[in-house]
Amino acid sequence: MLISRRSWVAGVMVGALSLGGAGAVSGCSSNPSDASSAGSAASSAVSKGVSALGQIKDGVDAASDVKAGTVSVGGDGHATAEITASNPTGSEHDYTVAVSFSDQNGVQDVVVVNVPKVAAHGSGTASARSTRKLSGPLTAKVTAAVRH
Repeated sequence: MLISRRSWVAGVMVGALSLGGAGAVSGCSSNPSDASSAGSAASSAVSKGVSALGQIKDGVDAASDVKAGTVSVGGDGHATAEITASNPTGSEHDYTVAVSFSDQNGVQDVVVVNVPKVAAHGSGTASARSTRKLSGPLTAKVTAAVRH
């Protein structure tokens, strides 16, 4: 099924932020300016994600084809997760994927990653890396994916 790019992507991305975003703003720090900064960063990331996914022409909703692996935090403080796209079609495709990084307080960051040239009936991987330094127990979730 072809998607109406902007409306579908915006709905998915905003929905992902609204599920966890309030916690991210209210619970990530005892300093109100830190909480506001985290909320602004997550909102900015969602906006960029909507824009990136909205640029794709003739994309197909492929969220069920894509999985996010376990999150690890590197020495630089940025979180990473392996993203695996499994292509169920008979043709090679690229995948563009929105990934949210969350902790117990909700969504902390959202990034967009490309998984290029996934072979027909094959799989491909890419690494999603947070744009901000994150800490503590984190999970990664595919919030939207487009096969194109």
